[in-house]
Amino acid sequence: METKKLSLLLVEDSAEDALLLLRDLRKGGYDVEYERVETMPAMEQALASREWDLVISDYRMPNFSAPAALETLKRSGLDLPFIIVSGKIGEEMLVDAMRSGAHDYLMKGNLSRLIPAVERELRESAERRTRRRAELAIRQGKIEWEAAFDAVSDLVVLTDPKGTIIRCNNKLIEYFRTTYNRVIGTDITELFYGEREAEGSIFRLCSELKPDQEDVRFPVLKGWYNAACYPMHPTESKHGFVYVIKDITKRKRMEEEKKLTDRELLTLYAIAFRLNSRRGSKRIMVDLLSQLHHMLQIDFSGIHLLERGTLALTAWLGLSREFAAAFRTLRRDAGWVREVLGGKSVKSDEIAGHFSAAATAAAEAMGMGAWCALPLKIGSGVIGVLFVSHRSVRNYTDREVFLLSSIANQMAVLIENHTLYDRMKVKNEELQRSKRELKEHLEEVKRANIELGRLNQAKNSFIGMASHELKTPLTSIMGGLQFLLHYSDISMTPEQKEMMESVYEGVTQLKGIVDDLLSISRIEAKGFVLQKRPVNLTSLCEEVRHTLLLPLSERDIAVSITADACSIPADEGFCRLVVRNLLENAIKFTPDGGRIEISGRPVIRDELLGRREFLRCFYREFPENVEKVGEFYRLDVADTGVGIPEEERVRIFEKFYGIGDIAYHSSGKTGYMSKGSGLGLSIVKGIMDAHGGMVWVEPGAGGAGSVFSLLFPMT
Repeated sequence: METKKLSLLLVEDSAEDALLLLRDLRKGGYDVEYERVETMPAMEQALASREWDLVISDYRMPNFSAPAALETLKRSGLDLPFIIVSGKIGEEMLVDAMRSGAHDYLMKGNLSRLIPAVERELRESAERRTRRRAELAIRQGKIEWEAAFDAVSDLVVLTDPKGTIIRCNNKLIEYFRTTYNRVIGTDITELFYGEREAEGSIFRLCSELKPDQEDVRFPVLKGWYNAACYPMHPTESKHGFVYVIKDITKRKRMEEEKKLTDRELLTLYAIAFRLNSRRGSKRIMVDLLSQLHHMLQIDFSGIHLLERGTLALTAWLGLSREFAAAFRTLRRDAGWVREVLGGKSVKSDEIAGHFSAAATAAAEAMGMGAWCALPLKIGSGVIGVLFVSHRSVRNYTDREVFLLSSIANQMAVLIENHTLYDRMKVKNEELQRSKRELKEHLEEVKRANIELGRLNQAKNSFIGMASHELKTPLTSIMGGLQFLLHYSDISMTPEQKEMMESVYEGVTQLKGIVDDLLSISRIEAKGFVLQKRPVNLTSLCEEVRHTLLLPLSERDIAVSITADACSIPADEGFCRLVVRNLLENAIKFTPDGGRIEISGRPVIRDELLGRREFLRCFYREFPENVEKVGEFYRLDVADTGVGIPEEERVRIFEKFYGIGDIAYHSSGKTGYMSKGSGLGLSIVKGIMDAHGGMVWVEPGAGGAGSVFSLLFPMT
């Protein structure tokens, strides 16, 4: 036997009676889940805690009773079968219980009817639930249908076969400003046409199932409408009708607006299309006036342009010869002309009082009526007047004035374009001539550059050869002078010794110039190869300082070196030359008693990027020129000398460039008094470029002196 689930709420004070009842239910094939209660609060809590299929109650208990349990069930709002299972009770009490809503009564001593009674009540309870759901769905559906029916934006009317209205939606009540009761029973034709037998009634055509008409107007309503008809019960021989009347007034207005807009846009397009024409401006203006006449049904038109302060009639269409002659020029002091030249549009529906007597007479002879004058504007300037007119007596609407203003502005652009085109044509011819001349100059420059390259190469060859050839005799001369001055025992007068020392100093300077020329020649020829090896710049700076102890002591200049002791990959000989050139410059430009500070430390690329704008003054390609290197060694040579003007800081690294006259280079009273060759810093820059590094200069602390910075790659 198949078991059936049963949720049972058992109102019973006797556990033994409850077990007997459950035993019979299980024998009847039920899998019972139950809860036993003995009081009203317990029953109320059980009813609220879960769903139940059935309630079985004893009639009489110490703290509760079947009538009280039945009343508790009713208050809960639940529709559950309620069966009383009890001992013998009076007939009157039984009748009262059944009247109160109990579904059945069984004796505890005779439960043979228990299973049939339970099955019957469960079945009837299910039927009641199904019926309630159906009724609720019908009521909900009716509410939803009525809401949807009244929410439709169209007018919906239901009629019987004779056309009498039997139902309508709220939209129809709203349109006719009436009540529902007044509409019901009214003939639909009479409601919409004001008479029962209106000729050409759309409703008669619809009820005959003929095609519905478009764009219908009803005498009692404003606007345009469209009606559609559907049979209410198509399977019956006699059926009513459902009419759907749509308000198409907005659509109709939009269609009319679209037609007008299309015509206006077509006019503007026709005008804009001619803006690129290369025909004469007068021919174009006549063509545009023709388009205005065709598109906007204009009868008369003319264009006056400002020429040397006079408004002259330049193009016209539809005007008689007499009117054109009288209207050939406009007086700028006339009231409406002043307004138009001020940028305003002027319109009128009459001629008299606005034109000269001759023009008025000619206009009346032509039948000219309403007219409008509009400024031809370029930006805020007015270059002329557009005049249009009709034969009819009418007034131009704001929309027409706006359209004509747009057309007038485009005409002004056209006229201006032709003027600019002529000017541009002249400028283009001048540009072509300049282009040809520039091409000829470029060819000359190209030839000059080739010649300069050849001369520069010859110069470098000559400098290299001359330096080599001069170096040997200069070395011999210097050796002889040194021997005569310091090692020979030849007695000399003071004058002879001073002259010999002067010659020796001149030869020393000449040797320095020859060395510089030889170095710059090698650098420019790019024929030298760096012999890189680990170089300790601190030790190298000390070595160079020792070679310059004599001039340093003569000038009383102190040199301090506080550099990091790490090594860098570089050419030691060239590094020594760079440091020596910078120290010699510092000695030369530092007054007696000054000081020179040399410091060095490793830096990373990101630290340099913070000074991007400053370093680009010296290297336009910065930071791309050092993007492959992440770490550098920076050596700074700072002095307390005369400093370098800001506008000269970049140029001092050029060949043969010197700052000011010789007095600028004479900061001391002993040695280093000459201006020099102007090659020292150029050599420094060439060597640093060969190492893939950089060199720059900036003012010292507080703006005094100069700080030369050398940047060596660490890899």
